[in-house]
Amino acid sequence: MRTEPLLAEADALLARGRAHNAERLLAPFVGREPENVGAWHRMARARLDLDDLNGALLAAQAAWHLDPYDVESLFWLSQARSRLADHAEAIAAAAAACREDPGNPRLHNRLAEAQLAAGLPTDAAEGLRVVADMARYDADLYVTYGLALFAIGRPLSAREALGHALAIDFGHTGARAALRKFDRAMSTAIDAASLALAADEFAESLRIHPGRQPSRRPGPGREALGHVARVSLVWFLAAIAGVGILEATGLLVAPTSLYLTLFAAAGAAGCVSTLARPSH
Repeated sequence: MRTEPLLAEADALLARGRAHNAERLLAPFVGREPENVGAWHRMARARLDLDDLNGALLAAQAAWHLDPYDVESLFWLSQARSRLADHAEAIAAAAAACREDPGNPRLHNRLAEAQLAAGLPTDAAEGLRVVADMARYDADLYVTYGLALFAIGRPLSAREALGHALAIDFGHTGARAALRKFDRAMSTAIDAASLALAADEFAESLRIHPGRQPSRRPGPGREALGHVARVSLVWFLAAIAGVGILEATGLLVAPTSLYLTLFAAAGAAGCVSTLARPSH
């Protein structure tokens, strides 16, 4: 198989969330062509998606050894190091990538993510403040900027950053998930002291400690399923109430089986909605 079609197929599999298939496709290829840097990048991404962190690090290191100045190699090396809580190395790799390509907002975003994972929200917020104006088209960067701002106790600025992300991409799942996290964190903030505590707890929730995996953002399919389930639950409950009202007024005689069906459907929708909710 020629290289470009294979890598394109791996990209398509990864975009569809089929990391296992991508990893199986790439494994024999990197065995035959271990000098292919792009294949190692995709292998690192697939293994990260599969939570094979040591395997991801090995793939990222293979790419980095082939080309230590390649920003994509540095990106995946940083990503794997962060997930393994090797924060100094993760920050160093991301910073090196930024030096190689200072105009690339994706690399600055990776550096800020590495700093948040290391418990350095002030560094992350300051770094993104400097590059935010040049990356006004990058929704992911503004989401990370919002997380950093909230973690240093600036909730209004954080919401403004997420508003900008949604202006770029109205359906951005990361921005909407962050807003929900903000609402939960702010539910306990009633004064300056409690706001500071909420910000500290929020910053701590972004950290990655050795042996602890970060919360994974739900994919768009899971988000859509949860939304449909919540809407369905509302409609089933409304139908139950409507049938009850009609029966109480004598306009309808509803069989018991109708109530059982509606209650079962509502229960199923409620279960799906709960299971589709992102974990934190």
